[in-house]
Amino acid sequence: MMERDFSVVAIKVNCSGSWANLVTVPAARYDEVKAACTVLAGAHRGPIRFKAIDAAGGVIEEYSPMPPSGICEWHEPRHRR
Repeated sequence: MMERDFSVVAIKVNCSGSWANLVTVPAARYDEVKAACTVLAGAHRGPIRFKAIDAAGGVIEEYSPMPPSGICEWHEPRHRR
């Protein structure tokens, strides 16, 4: 099995029902970009989601509502059925 490539991280955004590419950053700036996305989410009027994608297309984390509170935060992806 190949190891995942975390050298770059792509951030995708969804605020209208479709995912769009937002930025692709070097892994060294990942925490900084996550923090910026959190600030953007706080300023945005309405629901917004982000997800971080590794170089192979796998989801690293997502920023979305967490049950039961419904408060948005960064978390590991939930497996969809």
